[in-house]
Amino acid sequence: MMRYIARRLLLMVPTLFAIVMIIFVMVNVAPGTPGQALSSGGGERADQSANAREGYRLFKEQYHLDKPVLFNTRFLISTGRVQRELEVLAANMSRPLPGEDVARHVADTVADVLTSLVNAELLAILAEAEREEDEDRRGELLASAGGRTLVEVPSPRAPRPEQRLVFRAENRVEDWGQSIVPQLLEIAHGYLAWVSPEGERRAFVHDDRQAATRATSTPPAPGWRPDPIMTERVRHLAIQRLSVNAQRRLVVRDGERADERRIALNREIRAENQLVRGWVWEPGAPAATQADVLERWDAWYAEHSARYRRTVGRAVRDFFFDTRFAHYMGNLMPIEFRPRLRLRAPDLGTSMRFRRPVTEVIGQHWRYSVLLSVISLILSYLIAVPLGVMAAVRQNGIVWDRGVGILLFVLFSLPSFFAATVVQTYLTAAKGWDIFPVSGFDSGRALEMTTLDHTWDVILHLVLPVACLTYGSLAVLSRYARTGLLDVIRSDYIRTARAKGVPEWMVVMRHAVRNGMIPILTLLGSTLPYLIGGSIIIEYIFVIDGMGQLMLQSIMQRDYNVIMGILLLSSVLTLIGLLLSDISYALADPRIDFD
Repeated sequence: MMRYIARRLLLMVPTLFAIVMIIFVMVNVAPGTPGQALSSGGGERADQSANAREGYRLFKEQYHLDKPVLFNTRFLISTGRVQRELEVLAANMSRPLPGEDVARHVADTVADVLTSLVNAELLAILAEAEREEDEDRRGELLASAGGRTLVEVPSPRAPRPEQRLVFRAENRVEDWGQSIVPQLLEIAHGYLAWVSPEGERRAFVHDDRQAATRATSTPPAPGWRPDPIMTERVRHLAIQRLSVNAQRRLVVRDGERADERRIALNREIRAENQLVRGWVWEPGAPAATQADVLERWDAWYAEHSARYRRTVGRAVRDFFFDTRFAHYMGNLMPIEFRPRLRLRAPDLGTSMRFRRPVTEVIGQHWRYSVLLSVISLILSYLIAVPLGVMAAVRQNGIVWDRGVGILLFVLFSLPSFFAATVVQTYLTAAKGWDIFPVSGFDSGRALEMTTLDHTWDVILHLVLPVACLTYGSLAVLSRYARTGLLDVIRSDYIRTARAKGVPEWMVVMRHAVRNGMIPILTLLGSTLPYLIGGSIIIEYIFVIDGMGQLMLQSIMQRDYNVIMGILLLSSVLTLIGLLLSDISYALADPRIDFD
């Protein structure tokens, strides 16, 4: 038996790893933006304020939501791809550059003049028809118009991109982080946009720090002219994004304890981040200001270029370990390597909604669900197993087998939300008899009550939720108990016991029930996850702040760490429950030997 238990425990490790990976991927690829209800606008609007956007960026960085889910291929991002994303953001900018508002006014005036010239004949006919008093003459003039409509010449402005494209581009450039620092610096130096006489646009990036590449600044074809507005916007966005993406992550988070070495490193990172945060220029800044900022960035990059040097080892490390899943599994590992090798408790992370450790959040809500589930489970077995035994002993009996079976299946067919709504309506002060409280785990006045009064208050609050959780399982458990016992009653050793004159109750309770409970033991092992999972429907209807409510609210708020913590604990309890079921088989039936 011990060898079997050891094998099962070892097998749990890869099984649990596979379960965690599948659940993690499913949770992270689900629709919706994590933290969208926790930051201003949730990051759903592309035009939200800079402060809200920065807060949302730090939120994603804290919970590693800016990382890829399983594999990181950001070391393959090209300058052209970064350029295309910045062009989408530049086309969406609403703040005009110096002189751009004048150009827009001129374009609108030209469009109005062209509209008047194109429609001069039609406007003259309509004006004459309006002045004409003779109805026949007015009809002739309107008929001469021939049903023509006014032609409007649009103002020559570039259309804005769709908001979903803007939102996607903003998130991509933000999430790529330090992996695109060289590309951003290259774009800030040498981006140049061109426009053809037909309105076609092209853009190129050349390194103006090297004289050999300046030839690429020539027009792509005769007649093409530079687009100073798009050029200025993209270069401004590149330098602005560079001042954010070049910032390093802190090694010690706020409120975390650390040694002096890590604290000193944290201060150094803060100072560097504060320095590079100011190396930007406003749209339309003089060329001298832009050159000064670029000179500072060039000196900084020359000093720290080793951080961004692409090597095979760094690419392999980033591909496998710089991901959300790798960081999450690193927190779950019971071994800590820095600052020294030591054992530690697995870390389920911090709740994005409560801003507290997930273990504390789950522990706060677990007690309500555990009490409900344990009471319901005990009552289910205490009621269903004797009913199943009686149904097997009185097989085909009108009362114990058929009558009780029909009653239990009628209860089984009633949805729990329907039964909960009915009893909450007619057995509480809401509409019917004022027998039980309407909702809650207690009255919320524990400090004003004695221990006995508070215990009685909790019991009254639990009667209806426990009843709604219990009745649905009676039919299943009683059928399992009945079927298992019928198989045993027909065995030879039961007939032998009866032939020896052993009383019927002793034959059933001492010889048959023990061996007939193996199907029940199977179900008992699978009920362990039910203790932590809770009941979302019952807890929601009766306003009990248990695990079911926590899971529902975490899904609605995209609180990934809490969702993963609950599902992880449920998976562990499932594996433990299956192992306990196997062990209970051998205890119930000595003939079973796993070795």
